[in-house]
Amino acid sequence: MAKEKRLIELVRAIQQEYGQNFYIYAIPGFLSRNFMAYCAMRQDLELLLKYIDELSSNNYDTVIKSSLTYGIITLYGKCYTDASHYKSAKLEAKDLFKQNPEHLHTHNELMKMRHHFIAHRGDTENEVTVTYMLVDMNKNGLEDQIKFRRLKQAGFSEEHLMNIKALAQFIIKCLEPKIQKSGDKVHKALFEIFSPEQITLMLMNNAK
Repeated sequence: MAKEKRLIELVRAIQQEYGQNFYIYAIPGFLSRNFMAYCAMRQDLELLLKYIDELSSNNYDTVIKSSLTYGIITLYGKCYTDASHYKSAKLEAKDLFKQNPEHLHTHNELMKMRHHFIAHRGDTENEVTVTYMLVDMNKNGLEDQIKFRRLKQAGFSEEHLMNIKALAQFIIKCLEPKIQKSGDKVHKALFEIFSPEQITLMLMNNAK
């Protein structure tokens, strides 16, 4: 239900922006899967850059700082993973950094944090925990207590943020030709698979 509601909201926004000057045709998902994936990656990385700008220009408290930091790690990691049933496009580090190894270290750090710190609980320097026992020095005092304490990374250094920013900008540049190529494929396939009459049925200018 929530997905359907968001889809209706999305269609109405497209109609409002383009409906007066363009015919708008809905593209079937099986044709546009890779195009959508690459465009979503670019938008995620653009949002990531906004998070970096926020962290660089504001002295936030730990709650907001950690939220933006974990958002950066999550958004970046999404570009290299796919949990769908349809095997949508995802990026491969071995292809991206073969000719540009200067960003590989930052990439590896972020992916390690994504796998062992954010998405899963692992043995990592980003999260250190201690379990300890308290024994009251007063023999008639409190019962023994087992306690837990954690020290968790809440942010990046300014230098690290700038490295991540350079990495994200590099990945966005790598995405541009992928978006163009996949978009051209969608356009070509649409007219190869569907007749003009069928394409007319995809018109969404007046869809409710």
